Amino acid sequence: MQDKIAEAHGQAKRVESEIKIPREDMESFLRAVVVDDLGSTFVKIAAQFLPNRANLEKQVQQTLENAPLMARIPRTIMADDHVAARVGSVEDDPFGRLMQETALNFALSAIWLDQALRKAIEAHSVTPEHIAGWANRLTLFDDVTFLLQGVRAWYDGELATAVHLLVPQVERGLRAIVAKIGRPVTKPHRTIRDVSEMVGMGESLYAAEVADGLGPDVALYFLALYADPRGKNLRNNVAHGMVKLETVSGNLVQLIIHTLLVFGIWQELAAHRR
Repeated sequence: MQDKIAEAHGQAKRVESEIKIPREDMESFLRAVVVDDLGSTFVKIAAQFLPNRANLEKQVQQTLENAPLMARIPRTIMADDHVAARVGSVEDDPFGRLMQETALNFALSAIWLDQALRKAIEAHSVTPEHIAGWANRLTLFDDVTFLLQGVRAWYDGELATAVHLLVPQVERGLRAIVAKIGRPVTKPHRTIRDVSEMVGMGESLYAAEVADGLGPDVALYFLALYADPRGKNLRNNVAHGMVKLETVSGNLVQLIIHTLLVFGIWQELAAHRR
């Protein structure tokens, strides 16, 4: 089966579409999110690119009317040599479709996030220290060394280094949030008695207490970007060595940088979006 899946990749074809954004629309957007105060700018960028679960769920349901055939055809997500995930129809698997819709939303908003970060850096002379410090605004990290090195790698164009430094730090930061919510971050080891191991990101995010503590939008954000195979699944891809160099783009790293901005105000975002 592994061989058959690997052979199937040779039959895959790239599908692209072009979206044109009027310059005045982009300039108006940048004026709204990049403001005179750096902290307020970070807040606006963090909030602007956080998915809205209620809106995305409506979009998923609207496909039943706008694209009824595609809404009912199950989907299979293939990795190199295995089936990474399956997504059912909108009626049978609304949450799986929500994951895919959120991942698509990340892609569609990429150019806007790119321009917002570039403008913020230019307008406020933002340094890696600013971003790493903001990520630790709520003391999620006792040491920001790797955070700082990861952001510096992004500044220097070393995108693969940035991904492999920052994604584990995102998991570390989320673990601190889970602890603040009151959920255990360790569990008994599966095979060795009297030994503990860390609770995985996905397991934590699917826990009801964590989902409630984060609120629907922040919980969906972390799941779709880092921990669900129907979304970006960044954490698992990095942890298992599944990241390919050709998939490491500036937009991908910018999503992780956005997460660092979310860390700085996760409590406010959770309370407001709830």
